Amino acid sequence: MARRYPVVRTRRYWQAAFFFWTVFIGTLFTLWVFAHMRGAEPAVSRPPGVEGFLPISALMSLRLWLSGGGVHPVHPAGLAILLGALLMSATVARSFCSHLCPVGALSEWLGRLGRRLMGKTWELPRVLDVLLRSVKWLLLAFFVWATWVAMDLGQLRRFLDSPYNRVADVKMLLFFAEPSRLTVAVLGVLVVGSVLVRDFWCRYFCPYGALVGLFGLLAPFKITRNPETCTNCQLCTKVCPARLLVHKVSRVRSVECTGCQDCVAACPVADCLHLAASRRFPLRPAHGVLLAMAVYFAVTLGFRLAGHWRGVVSEAEYARRIPEIHSPLYTHVGGMAPGEAEPAPRLEAAH
Repeated sequence: MARRYPVVRTRRYWQAAFFFWTVFIGTLFTLWVFAHMRGAEPAVSRPPGVEGFLPISALMSLRLWLSGGGVHPVHPAGLAILLGALLMSATVARSFCSHLCPVGALSEWLGRLGRRLMGKTWELPRVLDVLLRSVKWLLLAFFVWATWVAMDLGQLRRFLDSPYNRVADVKMLLFFAEPSRLTVAVLGVLVVGSVLVRDFWCRYFCPYGALVGLFGLLAPFKITRNPETCTNCQLCTKVCPARLLVHKVSRVRSVECTGCQDCVAACPVADCLHLAASRRFPLRPAHGVLLAMAVYFAVTLGFRLAGHWRGVVSEAEYARRIPEIHSPLYTHVGGMAPGEAEPAPRLEAAH
């Protein structure tokens, strides 16, 4: 049986709550979509929060917004969620991954299952570990290139206006509800890998985590160690899910740190490890969690109050488009954007 160490319970409570809230949103969305596919009137409303699973569309909307084009009216909640994740991670280092990400929560729980079953999870050889960690950066580089470099703003707007993007949330659901054999195989590898290797998906393959990790480098609140009180017990390093050598640094600046504070909870010395902007102003673990959460909810609430949460795609438009969702009009080519004479540009790996 694997030895158990203290943890920051506040983080785990929020993590579990957000995971089950996401499951609830996904259930509502599934009921809503399949009612439309049957041609029936849905008994539930479409939850805008499902747009959190459209990160590429949100990344494109972010570029449009930063260029002065305003908040794109299709899937605005996706942009709100992306900005919330980036800004909370730019406040408390990469905290979205360890506090709110539902995929990260599932990966963490599968790793705990692996430790219960095997006593410990595997650690890949260093060379293989480094090679696999590069995959998420290559994926992020591709998506940034495809959405910020390869497309000009006109092409970007045409894609965001296209029929494909207007129902991208439905396409995303059907990708998992009607999976190909390859999709099932890949998901199976990721699940088994997450049981055997701690944070298998997050550590090696998640481009979203790579992006928020870059913003985490900007965070003023990072794990900070006081060398004067450190006993060199190395418990902080032993429990670190990112396998960082916490006991050797005065401040953790790695892009891999998710601000989970497991190291802080495991430290036996009261004034040695803290989440802090500086050693003079440490935060209690629970306060660090609440700070990260406050930033996220401030951003998403701001979008709600500004009227940028529910998109402009009406229930009637969804009712018309969803029954024909398998039409070539809704491929990655994007069909014909409203008012355009040319098809929207191809973005094969967009969703």
